[in-house]
Amino acid sequence: MNTLIEIQDLQISFRNQESWKTIIKNSSFSLYENEILGIVGESGSGKSVTSLALMGLLPNEISRIDQGKIIFQGKDLTQIDETSFRKMKGKEISMIFQEPMTSLNPVFTCGEQVSEAIIAHQHLNKEEAKAQTITLFKEVQLPRPENIYD
Repeated sequence: MNTLIEIQDLQISFRNQESWKTIIKNSSFSLYENEILGIVGESGSGKSVTSLALMGLLPNEISRIDQGKIIFQGKDLTQIDETSFRKMKGKEISMIFQEPMTSLNPVFTCGEQVSEAIIAHQHLNKEEAKAQTITLFKEVQLPRPENIYD
């Protein structure tokens, strides 16, 4: 089985007014293709911080990765430049946030929001992106995909 994501000895710190405090220490795990991985722990144990680090979404002003590697499809995400990482986000790697009201815009339909990502990464026009979105909705077995789009 191929390794999709590997976290190796990850250590993350956050800055308060006077110093840096280590929040994640020596975290390691692997995720293989066609595998589901659940990260569980008490509130404040670092699940979200680890996930945000994986996505390159930690705020630079107050956080840093002190050590370790985040390897995705053979690339160490801690070593690639922001422009290259931005091109990967949404196309090769993405995150579904826990709270839909902070992730999705209720002003736009589900279909419009999925199509937006398709247009950005596949350079399709709106009609092609709509057709692709409906196809994706069918693939994940959503009921009435055309209705859900709208």
